[in-house]
Amino acid sequence: MCRILKQIMFLILPLLLFSSLVSGGRCIPYEAYSITSVLPGGGYAFIVIHHSEWICGEIAGEKSLRRNMPDGEYDLYYLFNGSDLLFLGKSNPLLGEPSIVTKINGTFYILQRREKTVPHGNVTLIVNGEARNFTIAARRIETRVYRFDGCAEMVWNCTRVELQNGTVESDCTESPVLDYFFAGNTGSLEGIRGKINDGFVTFENLNCRIPVSEFERYFSDFFEDKELSRALSALYALPFDKGILIYYPDEIRVEKSGFLSELPLVFFYDGKNLRRLDLSTGIQELPECRETLGQPDQEKVCGIGALLLLALVPLASGKKSAAMLKQQHHGD
Repeated sequence: MCRILKQIMFLILPLLLFSSLVSGGRCIPYEAYSITSVLPGGGYAFIVIHHSEWICGEIAGEKSLRRNMPDGEYDLYYLFNGSDLLFLGKSNPLLGEPSIVTKINGTFYILQRREKTVPHGNVTLIVNGEARNFTIAARRIETRVYRFDGCAEMVWNCTRVELQNGTVESDCTESPVLDYFFAGNTGSLEGIRGKINDGFVTFENLNCRIPVSEFERYFSDFFEDKELSRALSALYALPFDKGILIYYPDEIRVEKSGFLSELPLVFFYDGKNLRRLDLSTGIQELPECRETLGQPDQEKVCGIGALLLLALVPLASGKKSAAMLKQQHHGD
């Protein structure tokens, strides 16, 4: 019996060793996120986060990581007003998509698109000798541009309806403001780099001392002990509203099952409490400007509009208009 067990172990042990070697070098896909732009102004800030995806590909019979281009490369846009972080959508510049936020003469503009399938009449068809009614569906695409100065004011809109038979109905007109969204002038990073002093994270000329432990609970799941100190020393901060906006400028990697909302990329410190901003990608609401009735100067106040903020794809203002815009952009 002992001899049989020894023979079994002699056969199984090499397989176990080989399996451990293969698993140790196995290909593990992941996603990477990094902040590429922080644009503060007027009590709010636009934050742009770049996403990259690495997938497994086979080269010379062996699996290795490669970048998923162009589909895996896109930017996520957020608006922070000192209280809430609102998701504005995403854009893939490698696919020719325009940015969602641009700055024109010191004023921010937001480009948004809403798409839905709508009924567009009924038809009667004979199926197996029986008359049946079918609803014809159409794709309705609404593209809008908003001027943003604490609240959103629509300055251009376009509606395009694509029928199943290829017919297109559109009221789209060209606007010079659209060219700016193809220019890619999203700004850059700024702020004061942090330091670790006596168990606190400090920023020069900013009156704050935040315990290292406050950050560790967010970073410990992504960095080992040896890298944790380096990560905290890489933080940047800038005054914002009545507090401090803090961000991690380097890349953070997560496995495909990781949640974006848990990434320690952006924080807000109000002088007492530190909180991580939730980088969700769900539908959000944007403060919308409306006219105040009865006011001679028509003062604009901020209200909450029911805007569905969805991910962007290239402008759907007609093939001819889109081609003209891209040609003009490349010519500039």
